[in-house]
Amino acid sequence: MKRSILIICALVASLAAVAQSPKSEKLDNKKLNAKPVLTGYSLTWDRFNQVSPDLMCLGRIKTLPSDQLKSDNWSIGCECLDRDYGNFDKYRSYLRPLGISHARIQSGWARTEQKKGHYDFEWLDHIVDGMIAEGVKPWMCLCYGNPIYGGAEMNLGAKLFTDEKTMQGWLKYVEATVKHFEGRVDEFEIWNEANMGPNKHCWAEYAELLMRTSEVIRRVRPDAEIIGMCLSRNPIDFTQKVLDIVKERGRIEDVMDWVSFHPYKNNPDITNADIDDFVKVVRSYNPKWRLFDGESGCPARLEWTHAMRHHEWTEYSQPKWHLRRMAGDWVRGIRYNLFTFVDLIYPNMQQSFGLLCTSLEHDVVYKRPSYHAVRNMVNLLDNSVKPGGSLKFKAHTARDLNVEAVCDKSGKPMGAMLWFGDSTPSNDLCWENVTVVIDGLKVKDPVYVEPITGRVFDIPDIKDMNFGGRLKLPSLPLWDSPIFVLPRSEVNFDPIVSAPDNGRPIGERY
Repeated sequence: MKRSILIICALVASLAAVAQSPKSEKLDNKKLNAKPVLTGYSLTWDRFNQVSPDLMCLGRIKTLPSDQLKSDNWSIGCECLDRDYGNFDKYRSYLRPLGISHARIQSGWARTEQKKGHYDFEWLDHIVDGMIAEGVKPWMCLCYGNPIYGGAEMNLGAKLFTDEKTMQGWLKYVEATVKHFEGRVDEFEIWNEANMGPNKHCWAEYAELLMRTSEVIRRVRPDAEIIGMCLSRNPIDFTQKVLDIVKERGRIEDVMDWVSFHPYKNNPDITNADIDDFVKVVRSYNPKWRLFDGESGCPARLEWTHAMRHHEWTEYSQPKWHLRRMAGDWVRGIRYNLFTFVDLIYPNMQQSFGLLCTSLEHDVVYKRPSYHAVRNMVNLLDNSVKPGGSLKFKAHTARDLNVEAVCDKSGKPMGAMLWFGDSTPSNDLCWENVTVVIDGLKVKDPVYVEPITGRVFDIPDIKDMNFGGRLKLPSLPLWDSPIFVLPRSEVNFDPIVSAPDNGRPIGERY
């Protein structure tokens, strides 16, 4: 009995102590609900800056913002804002420093027209005007369906509408949109990935949508440029069936200006052969059409759905993938839109495709290494240089090596871009020293540029480096991501003021 009384007394005392400390309980709740401190620190970015190709580091390339850089080949994906998968205001300030000239946005029919015949563009005006203020030119994908018309859903992969009532609503919406953004948006894309899901065999439906939509755009804005197809991957059969219908209707000449495709493969270099075949087919219908890699990108972690799933991507392999896809398109004269700027939050998951790592509240946590890599690449491959095709070379390696000419404005080769393309980008941060002899290239006082970090390294001078119309580069550090060999005079970089004994600059954290 006494023992029971003692136990009861102890319990009462414990409860009394808890009751007397409400402040500590409130404090714990605040800690649990507190937002994380977004420091901007990136461990992977630091790691990239801690490794070196064992050359003397000279500095880091200077980068220009979007409103100062002439680099028209590049676009960044700012999709899905119509469904609030991202928050433009929270990442807007990161656009201008990236240096990219264009951005892809989606028009959001269902968000704009919530009552038939009434169009509220306020939300989209805010985004378009904000991008222009940052020196970035938006181009607009006209999509998706609108449930108020019945059977026209507003998501990726939704069934294409075929009834005339919905079509008429769509065409009126397109006319209103194209008129509203005159002077601000000059390029309009017709739908997004019309060959997905239930539309796998709907080439006739998409051909009709393409032709009727483009007819409205041409009538309202003859100066506007039209981007068509916009298909998932680059399916030749679906493309041919659509274009055959367009040809039969006599619309090949005016239906579009750009043909877009969305290549997603783990090894971006494998895609190049498919793209070459796709280009041949497209230009057999109209050689004037320009090609646009309108959407492709890479996650930064293992994902279970969407493109590039079921592979263990990391923040080490992601920037390598981006640069190889950019290089592959640039050497082919193909425009490129990178998917995507931030980690989009879909109804069932948060993606990791972003150049910016973002939180579940859409806040920017830090710049991934890919952000720096893309910024450096668009500065290196701006309007002052041109692709010159593959160069003949000899290399002491068993690996598949790409050696592409970088030419000045006159078309004269002045340097080269080199990378291993025989496998999916790895997490390895090490180089293979390869002796490379490149025919038809002479580079005076060459430097080595590594575009992920933007560091510029000295290439030691050797006897007969430039001899007999060839450039000899002994023990050149190469890896599965592009590097550049360029004349020192053509690379604008900030020299190192001070550095550790190993000659490596201290990595930037933000």
